[in-house]
Amino acid sequence: MEEKTALGRRERKKLDTWRAIRHAALQLIAERGYANVSLDDIANAADVSRATLFNYFRSKEAILFDPDPEERDRWVAFMASRPADEAVWVSLEAFFLDYTGGYETKLRLQKQLQQDVPVRGAAGQDASARLTAFLTDWLRARLAAQGHDPEDAAFLLGVAFTAMSTAFARWNLNQDFAVFHDLIHRGFARVGRGLLTSP
Repeated sequence: MEEKTALGRRERKKLDTWRAIRHAALQLIAERGYANVSLDDIANAADVSRATLFNYFRSKEAILFDPDPEERDRWVAFMASRPADEAVWVSLEAFFLDYTGGYETKLRLQKQLQQDVPVRGAAGQDASARLTAFLTDWLRARLAAQGHDPEDAAFLLGVAFTAMSTAFARWNLNQDFAVFHDLIHRGFARVGRGLLTSP
C-alpha cells in the first residue's frame, strides 16, 4: 500500500513538471513569438535542465501539441457521462466544445503559428491521430450499442473534424473565444439539420 502511494506522488510530480514546462513555453511564446523562444529559454523559465525538458518533450513543437498526460482520462470520463441514447452527433458536438474549452491560450497560439510559421509537423499529427483513434473507437461502440452501423463512424468523424477545422479557420484572433465556440455550435447544427436546408 505504501509503495502505491509513493508511486502516486512520483507520478504526480512528473505531471506537475510536464505542466510547468508547457505553461512556461506558452507564456514565453505568447510574449516573444515562436521563433524567438529557444528550448533553453523554456527550460530556464520552467526551472529545469535541458536534459529534463527532453525527458518530457522531444521538440519545441511537441511542447505545443502533445496532449496533457491525463487528457485521455478526461475524454473517457466525458464520453462516459453522455446519455446512452443521445444522438452521437450531439455527443460529438458536446465533446469538442468541452475539449476546446480549457485550451484558449494554446489554441490562440496555434492559430497564430498557422499564420506565421509552418510548425504543424509530426507532433501535431501525432496528437491528432490519438484523438481520432479515441473518437473512432467510441463512435463505433456507441453506434453499435444504438443499433446503427459502426462503419458510419469514419464518415461522421470526418464531417465533425471538417466542422471543427472550418470553425477554427473562420475564428479571428481578435475575437472573443466564445465566438469560436459559437462557430463550432453553428457548424454542428447546420450539418445536423442537413446540408440542403436553408442557412
